[in-house]
Amino acid sequence: MFNKIGLISGVIIFCCGCSLFRKAKPVFLEADHNKSKEYASFITKEDLFNNLSVLSADSLEGRETTKPGQKKAAHFIKNFFISNNIPSPPSTNYFQKFNIGISDFKRATLVVDNDTLDIIKDFYLFGNTKDTSFSDVNVVSVGYGIIDGDYNDYLNLDVKNKVVIINEGLPESSTVSNSWQSWRKKQKLATEKGALAVITIKQDYSSSIERIAPFLLNPQMKMHKDVLAQSNMIPNFCISQQVFTDFFKVANKVSFKVDINYLADAENVLGYIEGDENKEEVLVISAHYDHIGYDNGEICNGADDDGSGTVSLMSIAKAFIEAKKNGFTNKRSILFLAVSGEEKGLFGSRYYTDNPVFPLKNTIADLNIDMVGRIDTVHTDINYIYLIGSNKISKELHNINEMVNDKFIGIDLDYTFNSDDDPNNFYYRSDHYNFAKNDIPVIFYFSGIHRDYHKPTDDIEKINFDKLHKTAKYVFFTAWELVNRESRIK
Repeated sequence: MFNKIGLISGVIIFCCGCSLFRKAKPVFLEADHNKSKEYASFITKEDLFNNLSVLSADSLEGRETTKPGQKKAAHFIKNFFISNNIPSPPSTNYFQKFNIGISDFKRATLVVDNDTLDIIKDFYLFGNTKDTSFSDVNVVSVGYGIIDGDYNDYLNLDVKNKVVIINEGLPESSTVSNSWQSWRKKQKLATEKGALAVITIKQDYSSSIERIAPFLLNPQMKMHKDVLAQSNMIPNFCISQQVFTDFFKVANKVSFKVDINYLADAENVLGYIEGDENKEEVLVISAHYDHIGYDNGEICNGADDDGSGTVSLMSIAKAFIEAKKNGFTNKRSILFLAVSGEEKGLFGSRYYTDNPVFPLKNTIADLNIDMVGRIDTVHTDINYIYLIGSNKISKELHNINEMVNDKFIGIDLDYTFNSDDDPNNFYYRSDHYNFAKNDIPVIFYFSGIHRDYHKPTDDIEKINFDKLHKTAKYVFFTAWELVNRESRIK
């Protein structure tokens, strides 16, 4: 599950959670559920365990988006679809690829004469800067790097095509403007003077690096269309007073390379079962198969987040294709959408809704499964599921879902996080939201946060397969009803 909650601004919330229990027009189940019960038997705990054993294995290295483990997971899901004769949507060959812009500050290097400095320990680079590389450049100290009225640190200095060393802060007993506290203003002036790079001597390097190191050590990702236009500003390397003393007081030449910005690709994995008389109408069943990779050198396998939802999606797909093999074709089509990039900001589902394989106007709903294999810190037994969003766009979807539960599952439905004033903002934090913001009815199936959330301890040994099995069947029965009713839900 996506850990950021800054997606809320400018959002229109469709209904208030307190409307859950208002009286609505009666809704009845219409599909042939003798058939649904027959094919629900193809969802087995054994399959869920076997598939999750692969997706949560150490060999996939936490399935971080764009990394080799995510690619392995994508191919595993694709091969599952192929081996079970589940087609891909036309012209996709199972993958929907998209670009991600990455900024990785660990790819910056700084060499003083013949000494290579260590990133974090000796220096760091930050800010939106252009990629560049120079060797054996002369260095020159320019005090505080300020020109303000009669005060001029550049007086009689030629810094063109050189690296300038600048002290952070303001000179003592001066009347220069406080605006020169800004490193951006000093960097801009150095750029105008023709310098190739800035080296800033920090007043308190230890405090600065303590604050900024987590940001620098983890590559930052953005959807390609959101990547900022690359700056023309020169690099700004930050060092401590001790590093300046040890390396720069006698330095003759500096070499540096900044190669921090690059594009990588990720992919959604798509399986598709075409319907019959209303095949142009499509139900989406979604789950994200990516996770966060490593945490302090330890693999975060993400068995629950969201291996549990992904293997549920796979088993549900298997149940539906078995029905079709035996001559039962749904009225409507189903897209099984395994997305990546969820942990980075709901990238994969956003890409799909921006570039839908099937028109969004034909998408009847999204059933999204994310973290459904554990008991959270609130409940004491497995017989519950949080439902989020079910009533916000379509009361009919909400009522159908409750009736399915009453008839087939008998699980406790917890609407705590469906409230519009939910402080966790879970409605905005998983892939269903990109469908909801396009006015497509959604249900987010969720078991809640546990102590292993986003930690190396989210392993398969802690999954409750009775709970996972029950939830997967719940989603299957709901999906069966939606794609086999006489009319599309409203």
